[in-house]
Amino acid sequence: MRRSTVFLLIFLLSSVALAADDPLSPSSAYDPSIPTPESVLGYRIGDSFTPYHDIERYYRALAAASNRLRLEPYGRTHEGRTLYLVIFSAPENLARLEEIRAATAKLADPRTTTPQEAQALAASTPATVWLSYNVHGNEAVSSEAALQVAYELAASQDARVLDWLQHAVILLDPLLNPDGRERYVQFFRSTLGKNPNPDRFAAEHQERWPGGRTNHYLFDLNRDWAWQSQPESRARVRAYRRWNPQAHVDYHEMGADSTYYFAPPAEPVHTAISELLKKGFDLYGQGNAAAFDRYGFRYYTRERFDLFYPSYGDSWPSFHGAIGMTYEQAGGPAGGLVISLPEGQRTLTLRDRAARHFVSSLATIDTSVKHREARLRDFYDFHRAAIDAGLKGPVRQFLLVPGPDAERFSRALEILLQQGIEVQCAAADFDADSLTDHWGQAVARKRLPADTCVVDLAQPAGFLARALLEREARLETTFFYDVTAWSLPFAMGIESYAAAKPVSTPLRELLDASHRAPSNPFEPEPLLTMPSFARDPDGNPLGATAYIIPWTSLASARMLGYMLADDLKAYVSLQPFTLQKQEFAAGSIVVPEESNPADLVARLRRHGERAGASIVFVTTLRSDEGIDLGSDRVRFLRRPRVAIVTDTPTSSTEYGALWHFFDQRLDFPFTPLRAENLRGVDLTEYNVLILPPDFGDGRGYPRFFDKSVQQKLSDWVRAGGVLIALRGGAVFATKKKSGLASIAYRYVRREDEEARIEEERAAEKEKPDAKPAPEEKKKEEKPEEELARKLMPYAEREEAQRKEEIAGAILRADVDTTHPLGFGLDARLAVLNRTAPILELSADGENVIHYPKENLKLSGFITPENEKKLAQTAYLLRERKGQGFIILFADTPVFRGFWDSTARLLINAVYFGGVANPFAD
Repeated sequence: MRRSTVFLLIFLLSSVALAADDPLSPSSAYDPSIPTPESVLGYRIGDSFTPYHDIERYYRALAAASNRLRLEPYGRTHEGRTLYLVIFSAPENLARLEEIRAATAKLADPRTTTPQEAQALAASTPATVWLSYNVHGNEAVSSEAALQVAYELAASQDARVLDWLQHAVILLDPLLNPDGRERYVQFFRSTLGKNPNPDRFAAEHQERWPGGRTNHYLFDLNRDWAWQSQPESRARVRAYRRWNPQAHVDYHEMGADSTYYFAPPAEPVHTAISELLKKGFDLYGQGNAAAFDRYGFRYYTRERFDLFYPSYGDSWPSFHGAIGMTYEQAGGPAGGLVISLPEGQRTLTLRDRAARHFVSSLATIDTSVKHREARLRDFYDFHRAAIDAGLKGPVRQFLLVPGPDAERFSRALEILLQQGIEVQCAAADFDADSLTDHWGQAVARKRLPADTCVVDLAQPAGFLARALLEREARLETTFFYDVTAWSLPFAMGIESYAAAKPVSTPLRELLDASHRAPSNPFEPEPLLTMPSFARDPDGNPLGATAYIIPWTSLASARMLGYMLADDLKAYVSLQPFTLQKQEFAAGSIVVPEESNPADLVARLRRHGERAGASIVFVTTLRSDEGIDLGSDRVRFLRRPRVAIVTDTPTSSTEYGALWHFFDQRLDFPFTPLRAENLRGVDLTEYNVLILPPDFGDGRGYPRFFDKSVQQKLSDWVRAGGVLIALRGGAVFATKKKSGLASIAYRYVRREDEEARIEEERAAEKEKPDAKPAPEEKKKEEKPEEELARKLMPYAEREEAQRKEEIAGAILRADVDTTHPLGFGLDARLAVLNRTAPILELSADGENVIHYPKENLKLSGFITPENEKKLAQTAYLLRERKGQGFIILFADTPVFRGFWDSTARLLINAVYFGGVANPFAD
């Protein structure tokens, strides 16, 4: 008896060991009629990177062979690749998917579902689990793991897999970023020899610019869930809202020297949702830990990856009631097929990486099914808590007021509506009281116009609405993985108010934003004219002497670009004026009949309709007040011929934001110039050159632009060129770098600033026959402060270093609205600062936008010490050099494709950057 027991124990242990030998094949039996990945692709998962067309081919083969799945296209990328959902469940569940979707939709809206009904639905409805693979294209293993997960779900005969299919709908989004991933896969294949090379310095491990992380326009799709600037994001959010999953996993990779990360997340977790989801994070963390412990896989939790910024692939689903999680596997773009790990630990293979993502995928499904009913109840309770928080919180509603840029207002509304946030709009003017404006000022009572939109926080999506619209999220830590401020009214430049109680006025539900402006910015609004004047039979105005385009919208900027490209003559007014009882601000575009072609009206109408812009015609050039339209202060505009530096050393995502803005938003053609080719480029072909941010905040450009290139740029500017330099590009243009501008700069972080001083001292010493430069002193510390810093415990140093950084805070800046670069803006502006270099105010140039002396912070984390460092320094300035200008931005004005309030500055720099004061010389 004892020998039998020992034999049985040995048999069971050996069975477990055998099962653990290959974690990618955990089931005891598979349906032989279902094609394996190897049978279709010709290799095992992990032996090669699979290109997009073969991934698509395998899922099509799987769908044709199995009755456990459906293949559902849900969108297309910029490069035309199809985005798919692979939907797994038992055949009887697949036959009633609409019923399951309807049930989860009821759980997502407690206003129409009682707690008793929710209990019944939770007892009878399958859980919905969404697994998202490869949002970062060069973190390429997760799509390989997804292929094996799909085979497991389609072919396994094990009871536990059949139980999953019976009690869950499992959605695989197998490749979120096909364009970026294909860029990486083709790079890797083009550098791979007969055998993979594990040396981490081999070419196959050293991806070239721009890398495959981002999509076609080089956007990080893992930061775009809330802002939806890219078609992949918009399509995914539409699909996600159809399904209302209760668990969502976003699969990633990190450095090859690490291990594996899964939930619970690090702090901070946004306070609106932290307590509601904590239990769920713990459950999934325990489930993953048990699965990894079985195989002896190393892992960690609760570090580095927080859940604060609401636009990640883990945080955004969490604001919709899912347990949203990031899983990170060691490897990344440097991983290749095999890479040697340091200190002789071992090698890490693609198959190793795939195995861990595969194991965590199955563990997530298993946890979801084990806790299905509780998870569905919690999902219902989450949305009920959102409504209750809206009813009881200090802010009941946000009021969004339409401004002069109808398109921008419409875009902000679309961002909200597409995410399931309910918006209502007032049919008539109304009074509201107990308000606080978005700048923090109390407003006892205010008359608001018709079409003011109301976002009531007492709604199922109330937590997300609050997170996107509130001025500032509550901060409880000094560690942040990304930016700490993103408030949509600041980002979009929209007048907004927080209301402590519901407004008292009739409201209509808004299903889309078309009441204000077209969703497609290139569809027109009606062409506006002064209606009292006579027209010819074709509707064209008679007796017009000029046409005016108010400088109030992105549509106006598109219109100007179309006109100048059509060789129409246009001017900009440097001062405001009143004409025929209508007020026009400085920056208004004037198109006179004189010197323009005979068919001017037809051309203006065509361009206005294409741009969606408004045009006013006038019958006299003499104004009622202010300057006349023939004044020297109405300056001729040359057509900008724009080039943007690209490739190394520029930041690919920062260049991508510029590319997307000019290409998709402004519809303005430009020429991308590779930095390494600038030496041979004839710069006279261009009159505007943009230097995007580089890697290293100004340390990258000098390696590519030597003294001869710097002299070439200087000569080009002096001959009339406009150089626009952003962040690191601006640092490169400063006095102690290239000397193109006379501006001095500093860094925020102590380490960077001390390195700058030492670098400049060394450069001065190397100059032949140079006079000794006056030494720049490092910031003096009090003896006790210096001693405390030297004796700081090791464990405290990391936090001290983090406090030196500005982790994406929104700061107040003051605008010179009389300057051409400030046209169309208000006197105060919200700008984003991400530890940007500090530009000193110019003594000889024009300080267009600067940080005030105090009260800089509007939202996010910044220490008082850093506020002092930034006080009375420049965000945007311009210096004249010969016949040209140098324009410096301390940080990028087109952050992640949604920071429209500062994007206007870039437009002004392009069109008006060369406009000089006619009486300055």
